[in-house]
Amino acid sequence: MKKRWGNWPKDGRTGLICFGLLTAVWGCVRSEAVTTTDDVTPPTVTLAEAQIPAGTFDMGDHFGFVDPSHPSDELPIHQVTLSAFRISKLEITNRQFLDFLNSSLKKGAIKVQNQTVLPSGGGEIYCYTHQYADYYSIGYDGVQFSIADFRADHPVVGVSWCGAAAYCNWLSESNGLNVCYHPDSWICDFTKNGYRLPTEAEWEYAARGGHTDPYLNYPNGNSIDKSAVNLPESGDPYETGPYPQTTPVGFYDGQLKLKSVFNWPGSAPSYQTADGKNGYGLYDMQGNVWEYVNDWYGQDYYAKSPKENPRGPDTGFLMPDGKPYRGMRGGNWYNGLVTGGVNDGHSRVSNRNPTYYRGPQDPNHPYYHLGFRVARN
Repeated sequence: MKKRWGNWPKDGRTGLICFGLLTAVWGCVRSEAVTTTDDVTPPTVTLAEAQIPAGTFDMGDHFGFVDPSHPSDELPIHQVTLSAFRISKLEITNRQFLDFLNSSLKKGAIKVQNQTVLPSGGGEIYCYTHQYADYYSIGYDGVQFSIADFRADHPVVGVSWCGAAAYCNWLSESNGLNVCYHPDSWICDFTKNGYRLPTEAEWEYAARGGHTDPYLNYPNGNSIDKSAVNLPESGDPYETGPYPQTTPVGFYDGQLKLKSVFNWPGSAPSYQTADGKNGYGLYDMQGNVWEYVNDWYGQDYYAKSPKENPRGPDTGFLMPDGKPYRGMRGGNWYNGLVTGGVNDGHSRVSNRNPTYYRGPQDPNHPYYHLGFRVARN
């Protein structure tokens, strides 16, 4: 279901809170920095990135979307000017996050406790393992992490916002860049050249793919081609399998896919995809998994957002559990609203949600429909 909260309290005191998974609430508290030691040299990690040009656009809902169950958080439409930035063309995969975990484990920067991964000095949970629940594809055997199922190249899920930020720091160090996130506070230093999560404004600008005349309701149009995106009930060959029903990143590229190659759970021997990349060459900006943004979620932020490079409110809007949460964008494979006979997975390009939103068991849902991609200056 779409978010439903009505007149909740306004922005509250900033809490260093990530999000709750199952019965846990992940708090962003002090953790150990991921640092390079003399005997452990991080590998160079190559990501496919798109260069997003500087520009100005009108951010928000251009189509009069109305949900009577809550006040709109997509208005007013407001002009935003952004500096140029880079963003990964694909969502971060289980295989990529696995490299971060094994590298960090070798350095002694993380530990596994109660089937969860957290910094070695204690603090917030970074992610959950396959042993905790089989929704999560990365397992731990007491010595190292490994892929536990067929989803190596699917987007990683079951990762906290802090875990995503820690991955960004590791990725920056691995590529000789300056880390953006301070490990004590998880505040992002935007003057650094390393990897970070995209701001909400950057995410929407990139997702629109340059389409501003006219503005579109989805990244590639005003209607949905189900063969170009992983949405609920879209008919892809992963929908008959266990949760999460994600698809490999970049799966929708217009090519004919074969079960003999992808080992999907469905019985179809082949599946013809349409090309789902947007105008900037980005895949899965619509559907597959929600994606973290750097910003705290602020329901009324659009009314006071600065024009130049907005980075979200300093304080987070309080959800029913009394905690603030970061924002997420892009929709997912799991749930949404039926539009034109198609479940849109909440993937309208202007749609906003806080990461509190877990589905029918809020706020104690497994969180198998949220991942992330990375950005840098």
